[in-house]
Amino acid sequence: MSDCIVIGGGIIGMMSARMLAISGAEVTLIDQRECGKESSWAGGGIISPLYPWQYDDLTNDLSFESQAIYEALCDDLHHSSGVDPQYQKSGLLMMDEFESSEAKAWMKRYHIGYDRHVDGALFTHVASVRNPRLLQALKADIIQKGVKIVEHTQVENLITKEDRVLGVHTSKSDFLADKVITCAGAWSEQLLTLKDEIFPMKGQMIVLKAQVGEIPHVILNQGRYIIPRADGKILIGSTMEEVGFNRDIDDQTKQSLHEFAWQHVPALKNAEIEYHWSGFRPASRSGKVIVAKDESYQNLFINTGHFRNGLNMAPASANKITKLVNE
Repeated sequence: MSDCIVIGGGIIGMMSARMLAISGAEVTLIDQRECGKESSWAGGGIISPLYPWQYDDLTNDLSFESQAIYEALCDDLHHSSGVDPQYQKSGLLMMDEFESSEAKAWMKRYHIGYDRHVDGALFTHVASVRNPRLLQALKADIIQKGVKIVEHTQVENLITKEDRVLGVHTSKSDFLADKVITCAGAWSEQLLTLKDEIFPMKGQMIVLKAQVGEIPHVILNQGRYIIPRADGKILIGSTMEEVGFNRDIDDQTKQSLHEFAWQHVPALKNAEIEYHWSGFRPASRSGKVIVAKDESYQNLFINTGHFRNGLNMAPASANKITKLVNE
């Protein structure tokens, strides 16, 4: 029996498990596949909401809190695991929406400025990480901190008695714990009945092979982005498709993403497409993230609905849920 069971091994689940372990809890983390191989792996790794004025206060607050500690966190994970998450503060060049009334009000409220650029607005505070490497480092780190990881195990339902959750029934066996934290992302609705529906929003992405230094900043326009990596790889994303859990990728989307890239950076027109994939963001109908104690069970906690912002909110979301668990 553990102090805490964490359901879901994405960035939210692993970061929550890390903070719970640091607080002194004995933690078991259960994932239906392999940790860090769903939405967290598939995303772009930008440590900021793309258009932050479109989100609620909690999303912005958790994002700013996470941004303040991300560089130190990546250094800690690199030191403990030997894997470099490749944190880089390259800035984000936004080519649309930054002069809207909503954007101006948001920037005034949070005291955010930008540098004028020939193509738009350069937000110099924005950084990014190589998210597959971050997840690899995080997994190694939480194992060192004593978190027990159980992979390829489907949580089928919660074991409950009156107003308490006793544990979880899985495809392999039952796991018991004093407290249960659900971080199941797009799969949350399969376990919980929530007032705010959580559903999968698929995104397709590609990665191009280019020269190191070809693009100095992340580029954002009309909801799509171009992200430079330290080794010269260029990540392009992403679509927004409400199609359930359909993982299919298609050539039309692949070519559309490539065209978006070379229209903004002509040198990428002949760049080789190395990989094309899709992932499922955990979207909520309200557009709001859920980091809270469950209303029905006194020892059940929910950390989900982060949509496109799971990675950039993960450290602060983990801190918040850990405080709720330990109250």
